[in-house]
Amino acid sequence: MERLSTGHVQSQLEALQTAYANGILCIFSGSQPADADAVETGTLLAKITLAGGAFVGGVSTNGLNFDAPVAGVLSKAVAEEWSGVGLEAAGTGTVAGWFRFYDNSYTTGASTTAIRFDGAISTSSTSELQMSVTSIAEAAPIVVGTFNYTLPRT
Repeated sequence: MERLSTGHVQSQLEALQTAYANGILCIFSGSQPADADAVETGTLLAKITLAGGAFVGGVSTNGLNFDAPVAGVLSKAVAEEWSGVGLEAAGTGTVAGWFRFYDNSYTTGASTTAIRFDGAISTSSTSELQMSVTSIAEAAPIVVGTFNYTLPRT
């Protein structure tokens, strides 16, 4: 069984913090794909950026950042407001099913070279992204208060 030292975990999370600097978080309906190399599934319901600002791939403006990792956890930058609004495709209220966090290049579609990761969304703390309400309506504000990425030690 593989076991990682604290120093190893810290260095990997620091590398991820750099890799995902000024990234974007997208929320989709339905079930997440089999892996983060696959094309996005479901409907794009929201784009979460810095203070809900416009985001263009390859430009750092309004990108999301993580604070320095602590105790094996990479967390949303406390000083940043991660927010957005429900997109037109959300209609009157579509349930968020999964998310994809992209690096600053914002490479969508099937790719084995894009830097990104996926996770589940629910109101439960057992999912990677916990939301107080998972129904997203068009133009409804969305604020991500807490976002943590934990690197498993075993």
